Amino acid sequence: MNQRFDVAVIGNGMIGAAATRYLSAAGLRVAGIGPGEPAQWQHHTGVFASHYDQGRITRIIDADALWGLLGKRAIEAYGEIEARSGIRFHGAASCLHVSPDPLAPGDTLLQAEQVGRDLNAAFTIERADEGLGEIFPFLHFPNSAMALWERGGAGYVNPRQLVQAQLTIATQQGATIIPEAVARLTTDAHGVTATTTTGQPIQAGKVLIAAGAYSGWLLDRPLDLRRKAVTVLLAELPPGEVNRLRALPSIIYRLDNHPVLASIYSVPPLVYPDGKTYLKIGGTLRNTHYVHTAAEIQTWFHGDGDPIEGDALRHVLLAMLPGLAVTTFQSKPCVVTYTAHDLPYIDQIDTAIYVAAGGCGSAAKSSNELGRIAARMVEKAGWDYDLPAERFAVRYA
Repeated sequence: MNQRFDVAVIGNGMIGAAATRYLSAAGLRVAGIGPGEPAQWQHHTGVFASHYDQGRITRIIDADALWGLLGKRAIEAYGEIEARSGIRFHGAASCLHVSPDPLAPGDTLLQAEQVGRDLNAAFTIERADEGLGEIFPFLHFPNSAMALWERGGAGYVNPRQLVQAQLTIATQQGATIIPEAVARLTTDAHGVTATTTTGQPIQAGKVLIAAGAYSGWLLDRPLDLRRKAVTVLLAELPPGEVNRLRALPSIIYRLDNHPVLASIYSVPPLVYPDGKTYLKIGGTLRNTHYVHTAAEIQTWFHGDGDPIEGDALRHVLLAMLPGLAVTTFQSKPCVVTYTAHDLPYIDQIDTAIYVAAGGCGSAAKSSNELGRIAARMVEKAGWDYDLPAERFAVRYA
């Protein structure tokens, strides 16, 4: 490929695809570089991504006001992205934030409630011993539980479809999508050359690295990224259960005194690529398992996740949905990349290299806005956003 680009975005995941769309909308010649989803995870020897999924929670309400604002701004853009791409990825199924005891030390539900009020989120407060059971009769929580029931645009996004929608619009705007992984970067007086694993050199004036867990390894000085190996559980549902749970919201639920999990999240039953309908549940482990190298990430994705975590998720799901009829359970591996300050790194590394990485478990819902921030930074060759740059500053390993 002899064409020279103004910007090469390395990573066609949720943040990278959004950045590619915004950069191409600015009239720049953009290459979005990143491989597609592996057909067979167990035999794939290249890079992996965690957006190979059908459902992630989207919401405004968050204990962190900045994450709440990012989510709000992202949700506001969903309709335009769907309309322009012709691809639907958003389901406004609502979201239930549940605490067994909002007054317990360390609980953040009341803090999240205030953020919701400050950002004008559409929600009500529901209690398990009052009206929550009437709204969702199929759900069970302790009588002491309190919940924030967020409506509006809260619910879920389909990551696969959201990425496709972003790249579809980017292509319409003239972006070039290159389905390869980048092996190394070299810089000279003219910019940056990204060489793919097949040896193809791609030249650009600037590069934005948005390669998820792999982002730091493309730099001479690695970033401080903490890669958590987590397990998600998919419960295949028969048609009768799908109909019974049609009103199921997305759920975030802090657990009390659970030996394995500090909290769980779930999304409503969704149709997956195999044509079956699954209810997905994941959680936050009390004892975190990290992966430190690309080889460890590959080994993790070649497996079925952690059986202990998968079993814990199954028990919590069956307790939360009493009488749930499940055809089969299957566990799947995932890697969630955290930064040193629990906000994404969106920063300029040197004259021609920029980074947008580290979703911290919340990037899916906010990915469009994170991509917009990064695109503006690259386009303007400096910070150009109404939040402090230092909140997103990189930290090195």
